[in-house]
Amino acid sequence: MSMEFLRTIAEQKLPYVVHTPADIDRLRVLRAANLVTAFIPPADHASDARAIRQLAQVESITAKGMLALNKATSAFIEL
Repeated sequence: MSMEFLRTIAEQKLPYVVHTPADIDRLRVLRAANLVTAFIPPADHASDARAIRQLAQVESITAKGMLALNKATSAFIEL
């Protein structure tokens, strides 16, 4: 889930580099929701196995992202 990935990012030293296609997709969701600022390469639709491996970089967690993390943590503690 995206919030779990946001929590993972929050535990890293920024800027944080993302390597796997699945993590880059998760990062796209977080950026689209304005929870992080990040440099993300355009989606690669090449089916060629020799395609260049892409990297993305998280620059920061936005104020909205920090608020979402705090709410998620509060909800977890209340359970």
